[in-house]
Amino acid sequence: MPPLPDVAFLYQNRESQDFQPDAKGLSHAIKDIAFRSQARKLLRQLGGADGRILDFGCGSGQFTRVLGEMVGGASEVIGADMHAEPPVELGERSYLDPSELNSCRESFDIVMALHVLEHDDDAAGLLTTISGYARQGGKVVIEVPNIDCVWATAFGKFWDAWYLPYHRHHFTRGSLVRLMQRNGLKVESVHGVTVPTMGRSFANIFGGTNNLFWLLLGILAHPLQVLGEVLARNPTAIRVIATKE
Repeated sequence: MPPLPDVAFLYQNRESQDFQPDAKGLSHAIKDIAFRSQARKLLRQLGGADGRILDFGCGSGQFTRVLGEMVGGASEVIGADMHAEPPVELGERSYLDPSELNSCRESFDIVMALHVLEHDDDAAGLLTTISGYARQGGKVVIEVPNIDCVWATAFGKFWDAWYLPYHRHHFTRGSLVRLMQRNGLKVESVHGVTVPTMGRSFANIFGGTNNLFWLLLGILAHPLQVLGEVLARNPTAIRVIATKE
């Protein structure tokens, strides 16, 4: 609060944790492994990924790069974000800035927005924009944190996915599905996703900054995170795959 008509100023210097440092050390290598695991699951859920793929709100670009390496030459993964210059992580890979996106309506076979929708006060309007880049019959993949997650209760205000002031809108499984259906999307499948949040949640409790120590602590606590989500039947995040009719 209050609602923001434009959230771009929050990210103008790429200093939030949505943008990973350009370092190539241990943290970067660990995140590469995690992103490869996430990408494999996503590709299985999609039944493969052919054609042009847009990663809308690509942030650091690390997942975009990893996914592009995994799909091979049959597909092209293109990153897009609010900045004129691409993130360093993308290197020579394709990137679209906001002005270039305007000419790409209905031109992608798959449009992904992973942990993007919650960053805007007008989630419905942002979803309309995102789905507008998918061709008729194309896939739209939306993933957001799940506030019904057991760890939201356990950590309270320190839960990583509250992430104020950057997360402006919050979802349950039902509210996300309904929003996508109201947007004219045909929901094909809904998946629970375990996104590592333990390290940063502990960092929030102790007032620490996001660094290698908290990342390693989060890895050690990850089995506990998974167990809690399995027992509670409520994952950290929700992924909905839909078709644009």
